[in-house]
Amino acid sequence: MSANRKNFFLRMLDPSLILGGMCTIGFYAVIHHPSMHDSVLHHYTTEHVVEYVIVTLWIWGVVDILLRMLSFPRDLLALRENWLPPRQGKEPASHALAMLENIRSRPRWLRESRVGKRLSSALEYVVQKGSAEDFREHLHYLAAQDEDITYSNYTLPRFIIAVTPVLGFLGTVVHFGTALSGISFDEMAEKLPVVVGEMGQAFNTTTTALAAAMSMMFALFLCERIEKGYVHQIDRLSDRELMNRFEIKDGNLTPFLAALKSANDEALAMIANTLGRHTELWIQAFDGVLSKFDARQQQDTQAWNTALTALNARHESLETQRIAAHKQHADEWKQALQDLSVRHEEFDAVREGRLLQMVETLDGRQSKLLSHVDSTLERALMLRDGVGELVEALHGIHQGEGKLLEVQTVLAKNLRVIHETQKIDDALHGLTAAIHLLTARNRGDMGHSAAA
Repeated sequence: MSANRKNFFLRMLDPSLILGGMCTIGFYAVIHHPSMHDSVLHHYTTEHVVEYVIVTLWIWGVVDILLRMLSFPRDLLALRENWLPPRQGKEPASHALAMLENIRSRPRWLRESRVGKRLSSALEYVVQKGSAEDFREHLHYLAAQDEDITYSNYTLPRFIIAVTPVLGFLGTVVHFGTALSGISFDEMAEKLPVVVGEMGQAFNTTTTALAAAMSMMFALFLCERIEKGYVHQIDRLSDRELMNRFEIKDGNLTPFLAALKSANDEALAMIANTLGRHTELWIQAFDGVLSKFDARQQQDTQAWNTALTALNARHESLETQRIAAHKQHADEWKQALQDLSVRHEEFDAVREGRLLQMVETLDGRQSKLLSHVDSTLERALMLRDGVGELVEALHGIHQGEGKLLEVQTVLAKNLRVIHETQKIDDALHGLTAAIHLLTARNRGDMGHSAAA
């Protein structure tokens, strides 16, 4: 009994009440400072005990709304998370457990958000029941429950909004009663200033109460609008991701399905064990085969290495022999080329000697020919002179027949010269024969050089 009473008192002392009381104490500590005595806040919040109550309730409500607003960022961020895998048609109800475990593996601040709690509650229903029967009604129930929670979250602000005007009117009535109590009709004129002052303070209490109620109404409107907005987003998310997602099965078949599932699980476990043993045997067999294969591969590798070494040695010996043979052939070709060069040089020397001899012979014959030509030219000149004399003689004959004898003499000389000039043809024939002989020998030397 004492434990229950202690828990009740702990539930009554919520954080907003404690923080509201501390803020109220701090507020009035500032207001009662001497520098604030003539301020408007001091005038409207400290004239009567009712004003103290109104301010205390208002601060309590403001702290409660601020604490409520601190949870908005968490819920708004949680809406952006990918909570469930993409839908793939109708899924069995057994998949709900995996989805629930996925949600429970999220960080704590996500699990305690409104969307995390809604999805967890919906999936827990499917897991506990083992079927999606009446799942639509359960989703509607969770949506209505969230709306009720949203409404109940602002019970304190609604209470303050409702009670604050009443407290204002109460303060006004108390002020009026205080101002008019103990005043007779005869003293009315004397105490009229006091009565008017008390009535002004009474209206100040009403003003404070109405201002507190209006500001609390505005804050309540904003908070409820924001919270209802993301609650409706949670409703749409729940309907989109969970509505008609799971297969609906008869609840009476659930025990039979559970028994069938357990039997199936046992069979799968036996198959898995058998498969594990066979896998171990296969692994051992493969290990033996691989070890033998490795040994055989090592032997083959050694044999190939030996064969490659022998082949490499043989290749090196053949390469050495080939290089020696190439060197010998190169020496033979070099010697042959040297011999051929010597023979060409000797042949060139012989040919040059012959050419020089032929040139000398040709020069001699040419000199003789030139001398013969010169003598022939001299005789031709003499013939020309004789012809001139003949012409003159004929002219003289024309002039006088007395000179006929001289003409005959000159003519005889000319005939003798002409007879001697017939040797020009023999000289020309000899020169032509020498030229043909030189041309024939030159062609024969060129043919021998081309054949070499």
